[in-house]
Amino acid sequence: MIELGDIELQSDDENSKIHKGKNGKCNPCSGNPQTRSPSLKTKTDANIKLKSRNNGSFVHSVNLPKQRDREFTQRKAQILANLGGNACDLSPKGTVDAKCLPIMAILNTYADYITTSSCSGRIALFHSHSNIMNTNTELNGLGEGFLEGTASKGLSLKRGSGNALGWLLVKHGALFPAEMLAAVRYLCGFPSTDEDRALDEAQMCYWQSFNTEEDAFQSEMEGVLLEAGRNTSWMDSNQDSKEDGGLFPEVPTFGTICLKMEPFVMHVECRSMESAKRLLSAAVSDAGYRNSGVIPPGRRIMCAMRSTSGCGMEVPVVSEGVNYVRQQRAYVWALLKLANEKMLHNENRVKLLCKSIKCRLGEKSVMD
Repeated sequence: MIELGDIELQSDDENSKIHKGKNGKCNPCSGNPQTRSPSLKTKTDANIKLKSRNNGSFVHSVNLPKQRDREFTQRKAQILANLGGNACDLSPKGTVDAKCLPIMAILNTYADYITTSSCSGRIALFHSHSNIMNTNTELNGLGEGFLEGTASKGLSLKRGSGNALGWLLVKHGALFPAEMLAAVRYLCGFPSTDEDRALDEAQMCYWQSFNTEEDAFQSEMEGVLLEAGRNTSWMDSNQDSKEDGGLFPEVPTFGTICLKMEPFVMHVECRSMESAKRLLSAAVSDAGYRNSGVIPPGRRIMCAMRSTSGCGMEVPVVSEGVNYVRQQRAYVWALLKLANEKMLHNENRVKLLCKSIKCRLGEKSVMD
């Protein structure tokens, strides 16, 4: 059986192994002259030679496993150098999430692994022009061509497309009571009735009963609203009216605002399929990260560790500029409660994953 990754075919402008004829059309590589199908060797470490149909000469010979190993070693050294130099990464936040560091510290000390992107999980209000949002790609250097720890000058939190505001509020951890109250005030305004005041007070008391010294809460909130309100007191939980709060940010009258809870995700480049399978077993079998997987290997073998089951949520609260929760204060509190509960669950899952990786990898392939 030939595993995916034993051979890699790309376009001409990317070290092509698909040959083009004089008419510019792609001609498949020739193999057996009778069947004209590629002749492949099933040995993993076999040299793969591709023969051109145009002139019958061998134009490319490459040992993919050795090439992958060499390139992996180079990328790992580059990423570790960037991380060691405290360089910023390419994420909107600009730094690696602190809660990802324990897992990174384990994996990056093994010769067979290097972390390339990560997000510890976040709760956010995000403003965009579209109801269809995909902000999961805005992780710490997520995707091919991005290296965790790569320097990026002048990056701040990503704004939405055009004049959309992007990240209004975002925190890589559970929300403190005062932060939840600020989100409620932004969407629903200051309390205007005794019933609203009683609701806010009851919710604040409920969350203040939690041990907010836990790691789950230890992260700074960021976002456009904080930048706009640094010199005002509208986020002060002791203020109880718009007049007392000074400058009060308005909800945009266009686009969509979603309340999001996005769980942990980490991408790890692996030296071999064997090492990738070992890491995948730790994520799926041991820690329950059911949405994890290994990207079919070409020049890189990537393992994605993630789980959306029971952790993620995305709820539109403003659509086409209409604030549908303006008079739904209790509903907004309920959504924030759900987001916080999911974040606390996410934190426990990350700790379990860290423990599972330690147990599964053991002492194999540890760097000297």
